Amino acid sequence: MVMASAMQKANSADPAKYLPELAKISMTGVTGTIAFDAKGDIKDGTLTLFTYKKGQKEKIAVVR
Repeated sequence: MVMASAMQKANSADPAKYLPELAKISMTGVTGTIAFDAKGDIKDGTLTLFTYKKGQKEKIAVVR
């Protein structure tokens, strides 16, 4: 939805045109706020690592 919004604002699917709009966006989604830093990385991003042991999903770590 964030990329679609950037494309609509830029009125184009051309990355050269919509990427500058994408960098300005801050939206609330089901996972929380979606916004980007100066490098284009998600601000305050979180990654949860899981493994499976004996058929059961087990959380290893949460990386911020």
